[in-house]
Amino acid sequence: MMRFKFIPVALVFLALGVGCAKQVARQGADTDAPGQGHSLEHTVAEGETLRRIADNYFGDPDLADLIATRNGITDPDRIVPGSVLILDFDESQWQGASRRSVALDAYNKGVDLMAQDRLAEAEKQFRLALQTAPDLQSASYNLALVLSRRGKNSEALVILEKLTDARPEVTDFNFARGHCLFQLTRFAEAATQFETVLKIDAGHKRAAFGLARSLQEDGQKDKAREAWKRYLELDSTSSWADVAQRNLRKLRDGS
Repeated sequence: MMRFKFIPVALVFLALGVGCAKQVARQGADTDAPGQGHSLEHTVAEGETLRRIADNYFGDPDLADLIATRNGITDPDRIVPGSVLILDFDESQWQGASRRSVALDAYNKGVDLMAQDRLAEAEKQFRLALQTAPDLQSASYNLALVLSRRGKNSEALVILEKLTDARPEVTDFNFARGHCLFQLTRFAEAATQFETVLKIDAGHKRAAFGLARSLQEDGQKDKAREAWKRYLELDSTSSWADVAQRNLRKLRDGS
């Protein structure tokens, strides 16, 4: 059984970390005759969405509706972990899916190594995966996370710029780009990037925190005060809220 893991980006004082892994479990084999198309069975893993599955297998999240139709799913936003989906490919789609399948071994090794904080080894595995499947965006994304954690934020930013240009609607890609800009002390640009995330998801707490912190570091005190207030509307009880309160008091006191 093949599996595909996805690690979302996490912010702790604007530091990237490993989050919960989402796995893609592929089972079954292509049994169709050449020229007749190809089909695979996919077991839905916890936390997966049809758009993520479509992206992983077809390289196009917009094909989620086709998967839903093929499998009699009336609500594409509600799929049950453990259920089995039938994925159909034409000849051109199958070539891409096959490449991604070959890349999974190196990719999953990279995810495991990243979780163990063996970052240099993880970087090597993600690069190997991308040699086989250059369009595997999750490998590019996790490579960028590894590079950022290794202090190679300029290199990570190049990757994330390409990802956000290709997929401007993905919050994780945009958030990671904002993080890299912050680490490079490009605070005004980081603030703009976090604002982009909040336009996609107004309740994105990490982006709200990142926006306030970026504005404060950039010396935009009035905007930073308002941003911290907006953050506290989203989160008033966590340890991050305590940090927000301290920063807000500091700005109010003029210190």
